[in-house]
Amino acid sequence: MTKRVCYIHIGPHKTGTKVIQWFLKEHRAKLLNYGYLVPESGNIHGGHHAIARRLCGQEIPDHEQPLAARFDQVIRQTSCEAVVISSEELDGLLRNVEYAKSFFKRLRELNLEPKLVVFVRNQSQSINSRYTQVVKGFRLSEPFEAFVQTVIHHAFLRYSQFIGLADAFDAELIPRPFNKETIVRGVVPEFLQAIGINSSQFQGAEARRNEAVGPFTVSVAREVSRSIGKELTWLQAQRCKKKLAAYLEEKGWTDAAYCGLSTSLARHIEAELRSDNDAFAQSVWGRPWGDIFASDVTEEFMPNDFEMRQPDWFTARRLRRAIHKMKAFAHAILTDPALSVDALWNNAAYRSGLVSRN
Repeated sequence: MTKRVCYIHIGPHKTGTKVIQWFLKEHRAKLLNYGYLVPESGNIHGGHHAIARRLCGQEIPDHEQPLAARFDQVIRQTSCEAVVISSEELDGLLRNVEYAKSFFKRLRELNLEPKLVVFVRNQSQSINSRYTQVVKGFRLSEPFEAFVQTVIHHAFLRYSQFIGLADAFDAELIPRPFNKETIVRGVVPEFLQAIGINSSQFQGAEARRNEAVGPFTVSVAREVSRSIGKELTWLQAQRCKKKLAAYLEEKGWTDAAYCGLSTSLARHIEAELRSDNDAFAQSVWGRPWGDIFASDVTEEFMPNDFEMRQPDWFTARRLRRAIHKMKAFAHAILTDPALSVDALWNNAAYRSGLVSRN
């Protein structure tokens, strides 16, 4: 079997990943004409999460097994010189040594040469977006500042680990900055350039990323999670997330642009991570982090979190109604036995790579 390049887009989260995945899904046929195979994902957004988990040796649900298994067959049969897979879940999974070993071993067995495409983001903005993600996903109920203190020392904020990962498994690292300039230009053209494609050949390559939810959505999800008082299964959390989005859409109460940051907190985060950031930027771009992210590290912030700035009485009344309604939805979801199935794939910590089968 001919050796092929495998471009592995591993996110991280909140760096335009869904926009890239949507583009890959929508343009599979044209990319195939250019010699780039994008496997079927079975995911509405196009993310190859089931394939990524199977390559890492994780347990996946029965309905995902055939799709993941077909990946091997397609790779062996294709005449394409390049394969492209995208899953931000790999950002967490590949930090687990057991999963990383399984992932790269399987790629070698399929005669795929791995190239890791990574978009890195200034951590102040990344933490702010990550907070909205985990809160609206019903996986967190603590205040924003407490979340910052928890994650500021977490490994996922230190990008030098990507260098170590690439070195350990003999993979080429292709890092790209997810900065203000990238957001303006669009992340898809940047991604296409990273894998050797001229974006002018594709209509829609300038598609913009989805905007994060706002303080109303965050407050509802956070209060409902506090009322539940326990960790949800992955299926329960997914159902709550979809129910909240549908309810707010129906009521016309959707919002955007949550901010838990103050300018002083942002500068504190950046100071804590400056040493690792500069080492990474110098290694991969030959320039200091502050040069690459000049607009990001000088951005000023005003928090709009309702626990920091009280909403007006009309918004507060809507908020109470939404929380009351969502608590009733959540109670019904928790009593559905189909969503509480005892399986590793239904455990959020397992899926994130924080714990392994053993």
